[in-house]
Amino acid sequence: MKHTKMYVVMAALLFSTMIPAMVMAEEEVAERPFIYGVSSLVVNLDPQNAWDSASGDMITQISEGLFSYDLTDPNLAIQPQLAKDFGNWSEDATEYTVELKQGVKFHDGEDFTADDVVFSFERLEFFCVNETQTQIAELYEPLASLYPNTPLLINKTEAIDDYTVKFTLNYPYVAFEPLLCFYGSVILSEKSTPAEEYLVTATDTLIGTGPYYQESNNDRLTVYKYFEDYYGEHIPEIKEMHWVLYDDATTLNQAFLSGDVDAVGAISLEFMSEYAGSEFHEVGDRLQGTVIIYLGMDNDVIGVNTRFAIRDAINYTYIIEELGKGELAQMTSIVPKGIMYHDESIKAPVQNITSARLHILDAISAGELTAPSGFDLDETSADEEWEASEIASYSYTYNAGNAMREGVGELCKANLAKIGISVTVTGKTWGEFLNDLNNAEVEIYMLGWGPDYNDPSNFINPLMSNTSSANAAHVNDTKLQKMMSDGLTETNMTAREEIYKEMQNYINDEVVPWAYLYVSNSRSVRYIGVENTCRNAMGIPYFYLWTFDYTTIPKGIPGFNILAIFGIAAISFSGLMYKKRN
Repeated sequence: MKHTKMYVVMAALLFSTMIPAMVMAEEEVAERPFIYGVSSLVVNLDPQNAWDSASGDMITQISEGLFSYDLTDPNLAIQPQLAKDFGNWSEDATEYTVELKQGVKFHDGEDFTADDVVFSFERLEFFCVNETQTQIAELYEPLASLYPNTPLLINKTEAIDDYTVKFTLNYPYVAFEPLLCFYGSVILSEKSTPAEEYLVTATDTLIGTGPYYQESNNDRLTVYKYFEDYYGEHIPEIKEMHWVLYDDATTLNQAFLSGDVDAVGAISLEFMSEYAGSEFHEVGDRLQGTVIIYLGMDNDVIGVNTRFAIRDAINYTYIIEELGKGELAQMTSIVPKGIMYHDESIKAPVQNITSARLHILDAISAGELTAPSGFDLDETSADEEWEASEIASYSYTYNAGNAMREGVGELCKANLAKIGISVTVTGKTWGEFLNDLNNAEVEIYMLGWGPDYNDPSNFINPLMSNTSSANAAHVNDTKLQKMMSDGLTETNMTAREEIYKEMQNYINDEVVPWAYLYVSNSRSVRYIGVENTCRNAMGIPYFYLWTFDYTTIPKGIPGFNILAIFGIAAISFSGLMYKKRN
């Protein structure tokens, strides 16, 4: 079965500029629903099968796991959520015992107990191993290549008593707590959730313990309301949310500017000047996100010396400043800033045509490439001579309609010609592109990857392991393979950090499977008087903690909206991000 995770990188939460400067009374605001305009509503209601950001955003409002990220902390520290505190490991690191919070209720009125934890993970196990395998199964089989007879991480989940649960793992896995923060690990109501059938998005209701419950859902609108029996001490100021689907980004941004929505899930750069010029908003500093965008190369087709040459030939400044209009951060490592063990010492790549040509000459000497008859160029030869040499030819394929990816393709065509490589740029539908990628018919391509949970293994292992269906570049490096296994099994945190830093440098300096391009950025736009908006590098929207100073909220906006929300505009030009393949 093949499956993908399609990210329209969520840029969230910027606010209207066309507001008369009158003050709104608190009771006027509190009675109105909060309108959130999005480009995609929930795709898959079931947390144990969802594999897209829009569904994950919805699940985060409704359901909770044993642990979560502190979205008010820039470092995204892990914190207990339904767990009372952090658990205790056995000496061999294969048993993890957790005490649970008491007094928590599900949206169906049932009490949360250890039985619900057991049910949720037994249900997940069923979907991981049955014939209609869940899309997220790979995350729960992190060492399948080392333990083929017991690929699932969790061997057994058992209730010690009503409020204590013990996980028995098939092998030590130090990233277990981060995995429990992933939305696929949320706890579901045993009474209201089918044990061996996925929830149906169009007709079913997800029952969780979160601050909001889903009141209704259709293909244009999802309504969420505050759960009055929520155990949290904070009473949210957003009591009702309407998530409204807009068919294109321009219409969505225009609706936001006209005051028809209170926040948006995607913002176009063309509107940034209007936000910056608003007397009601302050455009803040950029925050580097955790979505990496890279130029992939089929390692089975393109040899290592040639990959070095392609990496050195690309004009990264043009991508960042011209195509990205200065709103992007250059990618330096496969593990981005904001993810555990990112190596700050790795420098961003720069264009160096001389170095690229030397690598081409090395590729010819090594037999990777065959020089045309009469070839006698060196690194100092004129561009015209290199362009005429046509030492190699590769295809660059992208999903048509994505201007950024088309632009990078044309840039590759121009840049690689200077090192004797001709490039054919072809746009295809997203489905056609994925089909070609799955069938190893794409030689050079541009893709993105975002984290499921905050651990470096969630970037390196899926994208570099020779057993991973997401390894579109066909990386197959024995030394790297061992490093990946060592990083997952090392229990000493200092030693583990060293392993991942060594891996990042080895990938960058020796393997060179891709050319690193950029990382998504976000800008905050704070409306006066709005606080606690949970701005975070992973781009997770979480509305429960938002607070408002009603004396500063202007009155008179069209429609029936709560006004003036601070938000994040995650500026991304990558469009869809390919995620998993089986």
